[in-house]
Amino acid sequence: MGGNIHKLNLSGFSPFVQLIISLAIVLGIGILLMLLLLIPGFLIFHSDLSGLVSLSGAAGQEDIDFLRYMLIVQDIALFIVPSLIIMILLRSENQSGLSDLKLPRTGDLVLVILLAFSLIPITDFTGRLNAGLHLPQWMSGLEQKMVKMEDDADGMIDRLIVSENIRTLAMNLFMIALLPAVGEEFIFRGVFQKILQRLFHSGNGAVWVTAVIFSAIHFQFLGFIPRLILGLVFGYLFLWSGNLWLSILAHFVNNAIPVVGTYLHFYENSYQPVGMPSWNQALLLLFPVIVCAGILFYVRNTHRGQNINEINETP
Repeated sequence: MGGNIHKLNLSGFSPFVQLIISLAIVLGIGILLMLLLLIPGFLIFHSDLSGLVSLSGAAGQEDIDFLRYMLIVQDIALFIVPSLIIMILLRSENQSGLSDLKLPRTGDLVLVILLAFSLIPITDFTGRLNAGLHLPQWMSGLEQKMVKMEDDADGMIDRLIVSENIRTLAMNLFMIALLPAVGEEFIFRGVFQKILQRLFHSGNGAVWVTAVIFSAIHFQFLGFIPRLILGLVFGYLFLWSGNLWLSILAHFVNNAIPVVGTYLHFYENSYQPVGMPSWNQALLLLFPVIVCAGILFYVRNTHRGQNINEINETP
């Protein structure tokens, strides 16, 4: 099978064709695989999609377990499997492995963990700022529906994220932190950012467009700005290092913080509209912003010239 996939090599196609075929693979193979994997879920958990509507309220344990199963299936079927297929198809004919997945240096891993923790106050502040913004009056109905959808989604996540023991904590870290970090970084940075970089002949343009899509596709109005910032940080980590594991690690730590924080009973949803943050609070962001910028520029300067992501390789 590996030989058959290699014969379908996409490296010689134009970036636009690569983009269209990649989207077709995600929508075709991803959705088909997800539907196939959901069938045993219906049979095992004796639940269905309609049962999830009440999940933010009084839902049974089977509904919660089925949602956990759905989230795992979603990440594997829609993100991880299609992105691996696409990355293999995009390899040049003389390339034996996936260069974006080479082992990173230990020092880079430590800095990325520090970077992820430094992002916490930044995303917290911008999340509160985002929650205080409103759409124009004539779009108030749409805004109310969007907020209602986010409240329902938050209710579901609140039910999932509660960890009463180490076993549940480990499951939540796998389901909420690890799989989304791997799947989303594979598909957004490892596939679409690279293709858009070739298409635009611009690394910066690819990072920004991918970050906007990354934030928008979560369909969370109250968290759009902080998620955009995360997308930019993950994007520049990959652009400047050429290593997906660094953006995956940053993404994982960002996802793991609320999971572990809830288990230790000190985490709250910081995106709730509790009032506009004062600009005095913004001054407290100076240090974490400097730390984040310093780490990103260190990564760029350290890897300069080593990982130019094929801007000029468009046929």
